[in-house]
Amino acid sequence: MDLGDYSFFQIILFLISALILFLFAIENLSNEIQELAAERFRSIIAKLVKNRFVGTLVGAFSTAAIQSSSAITVLTVVLVNTGIISFRNSLGVIFGSNIGTTITAQLALIQSDAIAPILIILGFVSRFLGKKIKIVSKPIFFLGLILFALNILSSSIEPLRGDPNIMNFFSHLSNPFVAYLVAMLFTMLIHSSSITSGITVILAQGGLIPVEVGIAMILGANIGSSITALLASARLSLYARRAGFANFLFNLLGSVFFMIFLNVFIRVMVFLVDDPAFQVAFAHLLFNLVNTVVFLILLTPFEKLVKSLIKGDEEEILFKTKHIDMTVEKKVAERMEDIRNELAYSVENMIKIFQKSISIFYNDSGVIPMEIQKLETLNDYLDDEISSSILELSKSILSKDVAGQTVTLVKVSNTIEQLGDLGDDFSKVFSKIHSLGVNKEEVDIEKLTTIHNKLIELFRSIEEMIKEPNEKGLLAVKPLEEEIYALIRNEYDIHVHRLEIDAKYDGNIFVDAISIIELSVSKVRDIRKVLLKQVRQETA
Repeated sequence: MDLGDYSFFQIILFLISALILFLFAIENLSNEIQELAAERFRSIIAKLVKNRFVGTLVGAFSTAAIQSSSAITVLTVVLVNTGIISFRNSLGVIFGSNIGTTITAQLALIQSDAIAPILIILGFVSRFLGKKIKIVSKPIFFLGLILFALNILSSSIEPLRGDPNIMNFFSHLSNPFVAYLVAMLFTMLIHSSSITSGITVILAQGGLIPVEVGIAMILGANIGSSITALLASARLSLYARRAGFANFLFNLLGSVFFMIFLNVFIRVMVFLVDDPAFQVAFAHLLFNLVNTVVFLILLTPFEKLVKSLIKGDEEEILFKTKHIDMTVEKKVAERMEDIRNELAYSVENMIKIFQKSISIFYNDSGVIPMEIQKLETLNDYLDDEISSSILELSKSILSKDVAGQTVTLVKVSNTIEQLGDLGDDFSKVFSKIHSLGVNKEEVDIEKLTTIHNKLIELFRSIEEMIKEPNEKGLLAVKPLEEEIYALIRNEYDIHVHRLEIDAKYDGNIFVDAISIIELSVSKVRDIRKVLLKQVRQETA
């Protein structure tokens, strides 16, 4: 076929148009499914992934639905970063997502001449059939569009099979290792192994590439797809980075192993099926199935390997209660004890916020504010869970004392949540030092640390009273409050005096910090008073 022949350019236009249509359809199908199931997916995944095998199924079916392992792995990394699931529990989802992405290669084998138009028409018509049906109209439409685009791609390459220029182009991919690298780079650029695998199967179906090249491209696409999650995790928490790296390492080790034994793998596929396109498509499925099974069996050593390669001592913060478990039947007294212990855990969490906040003075990396934000969000979550537990408890018949305690504990929980917010504000004061370039000498960090440590001591004192409130202990907390107030008043006086004698002195950062400490002491006082009132009512 002559390059000057109009029909050649017409075919190229068909190919480019079909490819654009394919990319558009997959992206929109992914967006529609994610919009339909985003919140439900988060809820389901948090509950199910504790079992590695169920987590694998969640990853597989989720990826099959939205046709993007990159989207699912990135979402999983984000869920690890926010503490909804643990790093260990994320591994099953990551493994399973690679199985789910193989569906596109199987779709490319479907004779979609009739199916695609039916789905497109059905998706379009269902828009007008009521709200309940309308919500699935777009996913149906875009699935039909994917099949339609694949059909156009398949039809368009048929005339190119005999063209020497085209065959010469693909002859450069005759080396499987070159094909592996090309597919890896292409997948990195488009962020979807589903697209690469679909095109690879069509090329094999059209006779443009041999089966060994097709399978090598499939293996390369798997490693290329893991780069997106790896990059997305780079600036996240330690455990999110480990999840992103685990996805990359899982695909790297698996694909390299299969490339080493490529000839054996090809012989297995030739033995199983005759058609080259089916061999490539099934190779994609078999590779991911075998790879997933092996890594599921070796989950614990693989987890240790990732932790040894991505080192760090950062605490893994998970969004779950430590003591409250609504699924377990317990007596009222036991539930009350669980609630008090959960409140104490919430105080411990809030203490970490204040401790990490002051450390920003010495370390201005973005990691600490990220940890603080997660701890503060966890505090909000714990407040909601404690309130829900108390509400559930209120449905039972309660004694007068216990009923009064439930009201008190709701107030305590809300105040602890507010203290967490103050801790977040405290961290922003120290972040401001670095962002505004404030001279650190203007901030008397030694005095501030002394007052801060007294505040932590106060927090721990009230924590004990939350667990086991008694009048003597609560009255013993008051002198510590007064001691901190006295230290703060003294620092205010010093600040005012320096403003009077030193025109260059600013000191606003220091004042902001101790003002937040003063507000925090006031919140602790509120907790002490409400607990003391409850204790006195019970003993009256």
